Amino acid sequence: MKENITPSRGKIKELLEKQNLAVLATQGDNYPYNTLVAYAFSEDLRIIIFATMKHTRKYNNLAKHANVSLLIDSRTNKTEDFKEAIALTVLGKTKPSNQPEYRHMFLHRFPHLKDFLDDPQTTIIVVEIDKYIYVQRFQEVLELKMQ
Repeated sequence: MKENITPSRGKIKELLEKQNLAVLATQGDNYPYNTLVAYAFSEDLRIIIFATMKHTRKYNNLAKHANVSLLIDSRTNKTEDFKEAIALTVLGKTKPSNQPEYRHMFLHRFPHLKDFLDDPQTTIIVVEIDKYIYVQRFQEVLELKMQ
């Protein structure tokens, strides 16, 4: 198994562009909590953003514990996935922000979610990336530290 080899930023960006949803893992009171989020990302790969409503379990968990993990993958639920699927784990810290640049970034990727973003109960969460862990062929583990 190859570890601690830096994947190309191009491979990471390609997967981020290809997929629209990530599995977000937050820390709840007793257990981790997973949910799907639509995400956008910065060109330099230093941040990923998503939107959530303030009354959700996800938001409450983030208010207590800023560290999160995101999983983005290329699976298609076909046999080929056992050899070809790529999984990208993203580790980082979150903070809420409604800065116009993040709103624009999100709406550029998801214009159909404008009404959701316009809701006063919705906020954008910024994930400041610490590390990407890129796994291909279930054995090749490549890491990119962003610090």
